[in-house]
Amino acid sequence: MTDTNILEVRVSRKLLLLLTVVGLVFLLAGLEIGYFQKIVGPDFTGDKVIVKWLFLFFSVICGGAIFINCLVYLFVPPLLLKVTPEKVTFGTGLRYNPFEISARLVEKAESFTKQSDLEVDGKRATVDGGAFLYLKNDPSIPSQLTTSMGIKYSNFKLEVESRYADLSGPEIAQKTKSILGLKN
Repeated sequence: MTDTNILEVRVSRKLLLLLTVVGLVFLLAGLEIGYFQKIVGPDFTGDKVIVKWLFLFFSVICGGAIFINCLVYLFVPPLLLKVTPEKVTFGTGLRYNPFEISARLVEKAESFTKQSDLEVDGKRATVDGGAFLYLKNDPSIPSQLTTSMGIKYSNFKLEVESRYADLSGPEIAQKTKSILGLKN
């Protein structure tokens, strides 16, 4: 991001580290119960062999896949959003496949707040939610797409959630406005 006319928003490495650890815990739990049996012992599941194999499948296969995928993403975080004066690119599908639209189709960029997911003493704080990019209703682009984690695109409105991004919502909105020359 050395160029001032380019904004790159990537998935937060803090989130990726957390997901890598979760995948590793599931992988190690599956390996322990299925193979090593140093902590739980061989009679942990008793005569319920089907439960053991279902847990092994879930924890080793799914936990291993989460661990490997997030470990790769930890070194090279996927691109959530890229804004240049010519085009806007955002991740779609399961693997953050880039989808490009013309930058002239962006009408407005703004940040938003939301209620926190955590509640303390019966109260929820208002926190940074992310940024919206409002697009023109143009037949050259779809009105909605299946997007990746941290991105929503529906009814010509692109939402980048700050809990997944490495930048805050106000930073994304302000830099998008300055790159595209938006007045709002």
